[in-house]
Amino acid sequence: MKWLMIIAAVISLIGCRQDLPKPETIISPSASMHEAEAQGTEKNWTVKHLLRGNSVFVELVVPGVSFSNHGTKSQEKGQIAVYVNGKHYHTYHTAAFIVKGLNSGQHRIDIKLTDEKHRPLGYEKSFTVSIP
Repeated sequence: MKWLMIIAAVISLIGCRQDLPKPETIISPSASMHEAEAQGTEKNWTVKHLLRGNSVFVELVVPGVSFSNHGTKSQEKGQIAVYVNGKHYHTYHTAAFIVKGLNSGQHRIDIKLTDEKHRPLGYEKSFTVSIP
């Protein structure tokens, strides 16, 4: 049992070192999750979003694009520009993020992937959420 705990500790120290967003807890009785294949010009990628309270948790899977400084040379360096109701909300450098503090009503969320100089990479996706 002692060896198992030592092995687990070593694995956690050596494990994958990615820049992940800090976990956040939002208490809400209801949540809805959506997943869609987004398609640009010859580019397939996945956008998942989970609505919880007045926040939207978003996760992207984009083959060939890295959002951290630790990507490989074969990956394109990207960032995510997020717009809520047509206004720039925030630019993210992680594949998962949270859009917080949305007011009641319908909101259109636009996601556009750009390079470091804000030039479009050809990936765009829009979806609508309804906050009670």
